[in-house]
Amino acid sequence: MQKLLAINTSVARVLVWIGGALLIASAFMVTLDVLLRDFVGVTLGGADEMSGYVFAISTAWALPYALICRTNVRIDALYLLVGERFRSVLDIFGLILLGAFIFPLTWRVWWMLEDSYKFWTKSITPLQTPVAIPQTLWFAGLLLLCLTLLLIVTMSLTRLVRGDDVGVRELAGARTIDEETQESLSSSGSSSPISADR
Repeated sequence: MQKLLAINTSVARVLVWIGGALLIASAFMVTLDVLLRDFVGVTLGGADEMSGYVFAISTAWALPYALICRTNVRIDALYLLVGERFRSVLDIFGLILLGAFIFPLTWRVWWMLEDSYKFWTKSITPLQTPVAIPQTLWFAGLLLLCLTLLLIVTMSLTRLVRGDDVGVRELAGARTIDEETQESLSSSGSSSPISADR
């Protein structure tokens, strides 16, 4: 399962980079469209529509990586007051609640996608975009999120049964202040506050 998670992480990381590149390209396209419209009186046409598709796709593609890196926001006021074992249970319960929302959502998106392909629905815009194309990319991100969630919950439950609370925290737990501080120091090229002062 660890190997599956590693593969999943690699795929999710690639999708995050692609999604980020698409967002930057979309921002340039919208900026260019606004400038052309204001100063030349022409428009690229469809910049707003394409940027909407890009935003939906890049968001869905970022979710699996956010889950793996445990960057999803949590309210941990009471979480920090309980013992390690109960935290592990809360971590897994939180992921199960997330799944209770994500799995039905993804299933409904599949139904919508199926209809879009069946009737080859097009957007009611000048571009006449076949909506199945952006919907497929959006669905792919949600599907990967479901697979990632299923994998992390399964691995976390296995570790919980073994009594490995540290392992559960590393997979599903809320990020600690120490972890976030260490990551910030690493990204700035400093390994510790002492080395940073030097």
